[in-house]
Amino acid sequence: MNNRVVIVTGELSGEVHAANLVRAVNALSPMSFSGMGSGILRDAGVHVIEDYRKISITGMGLIDLLSKAGHIRRAFRVLKEHLSKTSPRLLVLVDFPGFNLRLARLARRLGIPVVYFVAPQVWAWHKSRMRQIKANVSLVLSILPFEEAFYRQWGVPVSYVGHPYGKLVRPIHSKEAFYEVCALSEDGPVITMMPGSRQNEARKHMPILVEVMKHLDREVGRHTVLLPVADTLAADFFNPFLKGRDNVIQVRGLAHDSLAYSDAAVIASGSAVLEAAILGVPSCVFYKISYLEYLVARMVVKVPYISLPNIIAGKEVFPEFVGSVKPERIAKTVASMLHIDRSAVQRDLEEIRNRLTASGTDPYQIAALAILSFLEQTHGPVSQTA
Repeated sequence: MNNRVVIVTGELSGEVHAANLVRAVNALSPMSFSGMGSGILRDAGVHVIEDYRKISITGMGLIDLLSKAGHIRRAFRVLKEHLSKTSPRLLVLVDFPGFNLRLARLARRLGIPVVYFVAPQVWAWHKSRMRQIKANVSLVLSILPFEEAFYRQWGVPVSYVGHPYGKLVRPIHSKEAFYEVCALSEDGPVITMMPGSRQNEARKHMPILVEVMKHLDREVGRHTVLLPVADTLAADFFNPFLKGRDNVIQVRGLAHDSLAYSDAAVIASGSAVLEAAILGVPSCVFYKISYLEYLVARMVVKVPYISLPNIIAGKEVFPEFVGSVKPERIAKTVASMLHIDRSAVQRDLEEIRNRLTASGTDPYQIAALAILSFLEQTHGPVSQTA
């Protein structure tokens, strides 16, 4: 029996999800996986035919995109030939929508069913992509609670499996051990600041965070700032911004601990905001863009908030500062967070966590079961080992 499955992802976070999904599928019914990834997928038992690191877009600009255009065309050609040659039972796409939606269209022409895990956030913008998804994707495995109803409205088969962060996001150390590792004291509040993991984002946002620190000196008094250093940034990346600031501790590889054991956080919009909600730390969300970019975004983006916790809650649980960001306003908001009763915010965060893990079990296992059920409906019985 043909048990070949092709899985495709195009960046690090997607590859982590893909690898966990592969392990979950193989634990139930061993499959022969091949596709695009790097060492993480290879370690999960996938035959990697193309390394996504050649095409991964690390910046936000047109120049970065154009510089990868040749590699992107080559990767698509390699996968096209692989799909045509192997005729897998299934193509699993993980995130990376610009590339993967083209691949879905190709798979449909080849008669290969497509399952999309960590689907494009078309509910926020790019709703034009829904026609592509409806035409070319056989099943969407949704990781956000409100996505299921959205896809159903468009007539797209969908199953909500829960968000992987509910399983993955947790501190490594106890609070006591973390304080010892970082030489932290109990003298004043602890505030985590995260400017973004991309170099251009971090470089753009660090001057804002430094100004927030200065205002916090006046608003809060003595405090400690934790500054997680992303793996994508050099170890000394933040040093030029922090001259004269002796209350900042840089930490590497312990972002979840930093958030979990902080009294508040200031975070550039991105996946770390959802991590903060899961870890239960009251946070401010910010992102600097020009006024023109802000106006364009308001016309294009169809949701009232930029951060997933607020979208999930349907209200502003985390205060948002977007556009021409005012550090003084952020500092005052953080100071207020430190002094007011937190019970209402904690209830909101608990509700968000519950909605993200509504199934009460491992989202990768639920996704794996959904894939095997789909294969059984499409191709006939699939043996399961558990």
